[in-house]
Amino acid sequence: MGKIAELIKYEGDNTTFIWKHPSEDFNSLTQLIVHESQEAIFFRNGQALDLFGPGRYTLETENIPLLGRLLNIIKGDKTPFHCEVYFINKTEQMSIKWGTDSKVEYIDPTYGFPLAIGASGEMSLRVEDSRKLLLKLVGTETELTQQRLTSFFRALLMTRVKSYIAQTMKARNINIFEIDANLSIFSDDIHALLMNDFANYGIVLERFFVTNIVKPDGNPQYERFKELHYRQFSDVAEAKLKHTTEMIFAQ
Repeated sequence: MGKIAELIKYEGDNTTFIWKHPSEDFNSLTQLIVHESQEAIFFRNGQALDLFGPGRYTLETENIPLLGRLLNIIKGDKTPFHCEVYFINKTEQMSIKWGTDSKVEYIDPTYGFPLAIGASGEMSLRVEDSRKLLLKLVGTETELTQQRLTSFFRALLMTRVKSYIAQTMKARNINIFEIDANLSIFSDDIHALLMNDFANYGIVLERFFVTNIVKPDGNPQYERFKELHYRQFSDVAEAKLKHTTEMIFAQ
């Protein structure tokens, strides 16, 4: 048994989602401080026990009923006990970059030709279910940083986003030449589709933005269809102008 901790509080930074306190030996007189937008969870033998919201606590039996029953701690007793304490940062962490690691293959819904595009943007995440996140992702790790969490979700994002991009473009009938004008709708639709994927790990995907689409510029087939598209657009605009002019003269 090591030195008994007298005070337990969060000592990580604001880009950390979960931080484990280095001390693992406590007694019923130990003080726990949980700041706003934080939670603290006690673990023993891999089992998640009591959860604490913001406030200051003395680790008495009344405050830690699960751990208290497990260890049979009597109020005011100084008998030490051994467990782990994890602090969960529940603030929304913003401006987290994401990007596809390879091109998304799909069939353009308007012109019916195959295309390969890339996409990138930003997102923000927030811990919703502390127990679920701890049990599914943290394990025996001492912390879960923003970088480590996004690294974990990278594979999920690459798989889901590619599928959702193609799905959204087809559902919305957005062709490659209109996608930049529809980035807001595009972002909202993919955001809604991704929500459940993150919720399975106790994470809320608060915001999701597609800010850049990498088009297959230089591809001969794409360049031919681009020329055709803008030629058609020009012809339509010219026909509308001609019709308007004729209406004016007729009046």
